[in-house]
Amino acid sequence: MDIKRALREAISTGEVYIGYKRTLKMLMSKKKIELVIVSNNCPPQYVEELRKKRVKIYRFNGNNVELGATCGKPFAISVLGIANPGESEILLLKESES
Repeated sequence: MDIKRALREAISTGEVYIGYKRTLKMLMSKKKIELVIVSNNCPPQYVEELRKKRVKIYRFNGNNVELGATCGKPFAISVLGIANPGESEILLLKESES
């Protein structure tokens, strides 16, 4: 699967929350988040806090600037939560171990 294409498609056709604070807020409000994608330089405390929420986490193979560019945004993104993948097959990604 082309992760970059799947991410762009999920953003354009689905429901995606960009940023750690917004994703965590949605998780705490019991909003169903199907998958959280984190950059490879995401702060470890963010990842640990997300793990406590028992959500599937996928580690993007790139830093936060690359993740932002992949999403078509002119800023860095360390965390994004996918509530609805839309027409994307992004939920087929396997959870990362680390």
